[in-house]
Amino acid sequence: MNEQTTLSSSNFIIRSAVADDVDTLRDVFRRASLTIEGDRDLIATHPEWLVWDDAMLPFVRVAVVAGRVVGFASVHPVDDFLELEDLFTDPDWMRQGIARVLIEDIARRGVRVEVTANLQAIGFYESVGFVARGVVNTQGGSVPRMYLDTTR
Repeated sequence: MNEQTTLSSSNFIIRSAVADDVDTLRDVFRRASLTIEGDRDLIATHPEWLVWDDAMLPFVRVAVVAGRVVGFASVHPVDDFLELEDLFTDPDWMRQGIARVLIEDIARRGVRVEVTANLQAIGFYESVGFVARGVVNTQGGSVPRMYLDTTR
């Protein structure tokens, strides 16, 4: 997971996160989380949701443009699949393909990826190939459980 992949179709570099990225990851995580208008009240009720977990660092891949981290994804292995924990794009870089490139990077591992989807992100997840497989109850309400089969 420490390899660096230069994507020929763009100027993104995808690489594993390093300790020097943590402050930027925290910033992107917080700012991106607060861009979802429907979640702001819920986040205000649960400020602990915006606390970065340093234990996730070994599982984080970052998208870098011109030396700047502009997005990240974290996945960790669970049984026979990868759990997508985080997928965030710097608000200044949203809707420019960053999240899609991060999902493509994860999919290259050839292991099924699962996510408990934020309601506002369902359309995105479907656009990159995720399929709903049920509903789970969270502190934020009922949300879809989705998967991306990369083993085919």
